[in-house]
Amino acid sequence: MPIAQAMALADHENGLILSGGGARAAYQAGVLRGIARILGRDAVSPFPIISGTSAGAINAATLAVHADDFRRGVARLLRWWRSVTVESVYRADLRSLSAHGFRFLGSLVGAARAPGGAASMFDNAPLAHTIAAELDLRRLDRMIKQGALRALAVNATSYATGQAVTFFQGAMSVSPWKRTRRRGERCHLGVEHLMASTAIPFIFPAVQLRDDWYMDGSVRQITPLSPALHLGARRLVVIAVGQFVGQRRGTVPGGDAPSYPSFAQVAGHALSSIFLDNLGADLERLMQMNRVVDRLGARLHGDSDVGTAHVDAFVIAPSQDLGEVARNYVGRLPAGVRALLRGFGSSQGTGANLPSYLLFDRGFCRALLALGYADAMAQRDEIAAFLAGADVRYSPLAVRAFQ
Repeated sequence: MPIAQAMALADHENGLILSGGGARAAYQAGVLRGIARILGRDAVSPFPIISGTSAGAINAATLAVHADDFRRGVARLLRWWRSVTVESVYRADLRSLSAHGFRFLGSLVGAARAPGGAASMFDNAPLAHTIAAELDLRRLDRMIKQGALRALAVNATSYATGQAVTFFQGAMSVSPWKRTRRRGERCHLGVEHLMASTAIPFIFPAVQLRDDWYMDGSVRQITPLSPALHLGARRLVVIAVGQFVGQRRGTVPGGDAPSYPSFAQVAGHALSSIFLDNLGADLERLMQMNRVVDRLGARLHGDSDVGTAHVDAFVIAPSQDLGEVARNYVGRLPAGVRALLRGFGSSQGTGANLPSYLLFDRGFCRALLALGYADAMAQRDEIAAFLAGADVRYSPLAVRAFQ
């Protein structure tokens, strides 16, 4: 059976999960380019359910507004990531960095009000203008009515309650949900929801939605797979932006003893934990649940408990350490940003992880696009089989990208 025909029978179950990671999300666009190449020109969109977090939410929204033409959506993503600049995401001139930096420091010591006091290192107001210019979110309703899109989910975290909140726009058959420390809320998605999802703590400022303030959705998202499952997906493609096997120990010049961890090293590991650890843990839970379900012979489709059905997951992750890739491009950051990061110790050991989240540079992003495409094409047959509905039944944490 042709891939496109098989997908037409099974695509209502396919969900795409795009995790967060700042500039690292360029890797996802490269993978999606590979998937578009694998499927061919005449294939319908393989992902009627799309869930995105942080920068992954912007990628997700771009695909969703073009759900009637998957290749066009991918092309728009590629165009944006190939031309992105730091200035289109956050203010990087010395005057803005100084003013925002003083407010940031003031808020930390209680000299300024937060979150209105901008308790963050950078001002990402330019990103809101970029999103508004690039995305016509009004098309979401049309895509849903046409049946090209079942739902788009954008994930954020509430400062007031600490809950992981999934804002979704989808078919009326999709119901809101409420679980321990997480909930799904129906709404008309706008730029403000994407900005809330990308508000990395201490990096970018919080965003107010109605009577609450929100930060990056990865922070308290202990079950990053669950929004897509609540929206009806039973087969998941997960595109991560980091490796799950940990990092190699960095070499110390001259054989000296390792120095005390810099702020950049601490922040880099914290961000890696936010963007990767919960995803890895949730994938492990999924594997364990699948083993239980398979042994019991239970496949309870439509049950209110999304954990009672076997859920296949295909995970694609970078075959290279993106922090190491970033080292080659840090010098292309604006001088003020370089000075700030240097002061935080971003050149020491794993401190290079921090710049990799902020490196909205064409050279770095194009390198990630190429890597994502190569990683997807290296798994061409497996991806084609999975999207065609094949019962792959392998461990999602044992595929080649993680070795």
